[in-house]
Amino acid sequence: MQNFAIYIHYPFCKSKCPYCDFNSHLTNKNIDYDRFLKAYGQELEFFANNIENKVVTSIFFGGGTPSLMPISLVEGILNKISQLWKIADNCEITLEANPTSAERQKFQDLKKIGINRLSLGIQALNNDDLKFLGREHSSQEAIETIEFTKKIFDNFSFDLIYARSKQTLKQWEEELNKALKFQSPHLSLYQLTIEKGTRFYSDFQQKKFDLPNENLSADLYQLTNQITSENGLEFYEISNYAKKNFQSKHNLSYWQGDDYIGIGAGAHSRVYFKRPLQIGSSFKNANLRSAIVMYHEPNKWLESLEIKGSAIQNHNYINKKELSYELLLMGLRVKKGLNKKILSYHLEADFGEIFDVKKLKKLQDQGLICFDNDYININPQQFLLCNSIITKTIECLY
Repeated sequence: MQNFAIYIHYPFCKSKCPYCDFNSHLTNKNIDYDRFLKAYGQELEFFANNIENKVVTSIFFGGGTPSLMPISLVEGILNKISQLWKIADNCEITLEANPTSAERQKFQDLKKIGINRLSLGIQALNNDDLKFLGREHSSQEAIETIEFTKKIFDNFSFDLIYARSKQTLKQWEEELNKALKFQSPHLSLYQLTIEKGTRFYSDFQQKKFDLPNENLSADLYQLTNQITSENGLEFYEISNYAKKNFQSKHNLSYWQGDDYIGIGAGAHSRVYFKRPLQIGSSFKNANLRSAIVMYHEPNKWLESLEIKGSAIQNHNYINKKELSYELLLMGLRVKKGLNKKILSYHLEADFGEIFDVKKLKKLQDQGLICFDNDYININPQQFLLCNSIITKTIECLY
């Protein structure tokens, strides 16, 4: 398996959105960017020294708000990656950006240094909901940024959050149709979820706002699929829609079981090492996949790298049973499903040794899943039941 993805986490934002449970911290004027560049480089070198030589097919700058990064920091990281690995000719290099005028000024320079895809955090196209979601930009700024991005990048995406408090079907239909007029080749459309540890979690518990009920949420989802399809965007993953050949390569790497490394505070990796690494007092089987999490707090991440040469907070080897669960949880999110070859590669077994095929056929007879010689997938008509169908599929594992 040659495909290999690299994620770079920039942990700073101007403000913390009330729905966000990502590892983000308020930015300040005292960030030592040279220190950060050195630290990012150290982590990249660690992985380069410990994994087989691979071809990088996608690079993703996420956060936080990576568009706050100085151009020199982004460029320095890209240069380091190119020194350590071969980068595929068609490598997708994405950076997440906020739609503010200050950050727009960097877009031309970002393209010059190699960024070839932008992901814009729009979230809503009306001011009242932007305020509710804690966003600092206005709907006008959002529109201007989308139009500006279209002039620079052929490949870009933007996010919208729907199923918001008091949102009706008609309101979402109007907003989504407005969004589709911009002809973005990719849209990420997420239903608002309430995550522990966020301000929305406590507000929701205190009944400061409500969310659409289950029936309305289902209607909103079906409407979303209908309108995007009518406008030439293919539903290819639970919350993602794209024109032909514009699916996110990076996210597909996660969903399809490719190796990926995460660089930066709080970043995650799923990767095979070429030799056993010492964990605590013992060595583990190098054939097992590693699950790695870096220290979350930025200063602790920096200091750990400077003192110990590593900022790994947790490193676990994933046994085959756990790995089968993980592959299904990710792979069945995708409309196309999970390639059987991927399962066999990771689990070192044939499909019939992994699953009780008789049980799977019962799910297929019920119209919940489909499987053929190449893929196992959820029936696209049943994606509203995605979570429960994944659970039922996992129960078919030996």
